[in-house]
Amino acid sequence: MMEMMQNVIRDVTSINLLYFVIMAALGYLIGSVNLSIILSKGKGKDIREMGSGNAGTTNTLRTMGKGAAAMVLLFDVLKGCLIPLVLILAAKEPWLPINYKTVYCMAYIYAFFAVTGHCFPLYYGFRGGKGIATAAGALLVISPAATGIALVEFVLLMVLFRYVSLSSIVAVMNVVVFTALLYPGEARLLVITLAIAILAIYKHRTNIVRLRNGEESTMFYKKK
Repeated sequence: MMEMMQNVIRDVTSINLLYFVIMAALGYLIGSVNLSIILSKGKGKDIREMGSGNAGTTNTLRTMGKGAAAMVLLFDVLKGCLIPLVLILAAKEPWLPINYKTVYCMAYIYAFFAVTGHCFPLYYGFRGGKGIATAAGALLVISPAATGIALVEFVLLMVLFRYVSLSSIVAVMNVVVFTALLYPGEARLLVITLAIAILAIYKHRTNIVRLRNGEESTMFYKKK
């Protein structure tokens, strides 16, 4: 644990800080673009005032249909994964004037702030979605094996129980567990994965209350 903290502190206090600030800003600004809000406003509405009030894929499906939901899901995943994917693919290229470990850290920081931007978007009064699709896109790139297992778990839970919120919460929690098991020694990756999971669970706090009270909606229908 002490070595983990020393590594994190060394990253933050080094000359690489400028790169990390740039990635944080880029992640937040891109993450703040919310297609579900854009599509709903194109219809003269605001998805945050429709259905469950969440600016994400599930509420888009319920209120605007499958086509809009598919576009929102794809967009949210891509804004989480594209920049980290480019960074990680380029990390060990000889022409890159940055140490590959620094590039990986840049990808991790972008990932967290892209999810943060989705949850608290600059452009829409800091009222956004819950970050699961964006987190899934980012984590698939930075922690692919752990996230792949968690996505299988998500699908199985959806088939069994049909609760998007429950499936999302369990899956994102277990990404942290699987990351710790499958990527031992990757302290920075574990810290960012844990931070993303905490943020996603925080955004699901009202869902947790409804699940506990037996009032949560399934994929399409409100539980009676």
